[in-house]
Amino acid sequence: MPIPFFSWPSLLFNRRESNSTIVRLFPLLLILVFSFSLNLSRPSPTQAQTTSLSIWPPLLEITAQPDQSFTQTYRLKNLGDDTVIQVALIPFEPSGDLGHVKLDPNQYQSPALSYFTLDNSSLPFSFPLPAGASQELTLKLSLPPTAPAADHYLTLLFQANTQSLITGTGSTILGSIGSNILLAISPPNPASLTLKIQDFSITKPFLDSFDSPSFTIKVNNPSPTYLKAVGHIDISNRFTRQTITLPLRSDNILKHSTRQLLTQTSWDSLFPLGHYTATLTLNPQNTTHTISQTISFWIIPYKALLVISLIFLLSRPPRNLAKYIRKYQKKLLKL
Repeated sequence: MPIPFFSWPSLLFNRRESNSTIVRLFPLLLILVFSFSLNLSRPSPTQAQTTSLSIWPPLLEITAQPDQSFTQTYRLKNLGDDTVIQVALIPFEPSGDLGHVKLDPNQYQSPALSYFTLDNSSLPFSFPLPAGASQELTLKLSLPPTAPAADHYLTLLFQANTQSLITGTGSTILGSIGSNILLAISPPNPASLTLKIQDFSITKPFLDSFDSPSFTIKVNNPSPTYLKAVGHIDISNRFTRQTITLPLRSDNILKHSTRQLLTQTSWDSLFPLGHYTATLTLNPQNTTHTISQTISFWIIPYKALLVISLIFLLSRPPRNLAKYIRKYQKKLLKL
């Protein structure tokens, strides 16, 4: 009678008078060896490459006259894997009132694009950048004598083109970083520059003492050039005669746009109470006009007062409540 194949190892171990524990574990060893051979036969996945860039400076502000020149050195660092950098200068326009920008690659007819060169090379421009390496690039601005007075908003965009291999399949990873450029050519007379307060309000006219008051500040710039917001909010209490000053963050407000401004610090009062007035004062940089607006509001601990009132009413029921209950019970018995 032929001996089955799966019993051969047992016979061999019995002939050698091996331990019975090893005999029981032998099928498990075969399974482990078989699994290990399958893992070796599978192709190992290739680790995906990463793209990470840093740029300095992130913002460049230039105020110049026609027939002037200006240079700025940028430092780009590759924090990811080997890549190829493509450099382009793209106009942008403001988007929304939170300071966002919208790149407009179709506006290549902008005359400002011809004012800039990169390392004596025309734009766009590309170069390889190994992993961990840094590259310095010099941007040069040359204004012609006939350059008209105007604002130009552009982004020096660095785009990484990294080849990635994932499980043997080729793909391309694109990552970009940009430095915004605000160019003002022959800004007008400071006396003609001003801002308009479009909205200055608080979250609610009646606040609770445990709430965190916050202000909404929206400012419009009708001027033909961008302005830097400089100002503060003075908060005073009519009863305590105390005044708190919240300086505004010095954000740029682009021409013919509206920007929502923020304070550098938040209003952190221990237990505000009473009637308050808040005065917003703006004196944009390089201007002679000062604008202001005042609002008023109340802060009362009405949530705490409501809870105390409910506790008091529930702990002291009406005196005639028991009398009404007995009277109602008698009517039910008669029915």
